[in-house]
Amino acid sequence: MNARTVVAVAAGVAVAAAMGVTSPRASAEPAVAGFGIQLPAADTDGTGLGGYTVHDLQPSSTDVLNVPVTGNVPVAGTLWQARTEVDAISGSVVPAMQYFSARSADGRSYPVLVQTFAPDLHISPLGQGGTSDGNIYFDVTGPAPTEVVYDDGKSHLVWTG
Repeated sequence: MNARTVVAVAAGVAVAAAMGVTSPRASAEPAVAGFGIQLPAADTDGTGLGGYTVHDLQPSSTDVLNVPVTGNVPVAGTLWQARTEVDAISGSVVPAMQYFSARSADGRSYPVLVQTFAPDLHISPLGQGGTSDGNIYFDVTGPAPTEVVYDDGKSHLVWTG
């Protein structure tokens, strides 16, 4: 490599860094925080920025989940819940609750019960500054979960306690 090539490569790296471009390996690393800490995720259409906060993860006080319109939600194991808040930090944000799961220490994953979104969290678009708060639910059929994960293919967020 000659000096001119080295300077051109260095300039390209500096421009990429200034634009926030990272290597695929770096972008695959999860953002990890304790329960109660807000983590950001781009809205599904990429125009807004949402702030997601998972406040806690615990067994539900009931073993029967009754949802308006759909009725009782069948549960094969133990019902767990996590109080979750979504804030529209910038732009319009559609809460993307379908990307949540609870995960046990041994890596077993329990996806959010999709049919339970409506009673607690509004999943319609939030205007900038808007917020939605409620519980998301998991059917835990094995070891108790220790963390909540959000993974939409772009953002990988983890809350642990």
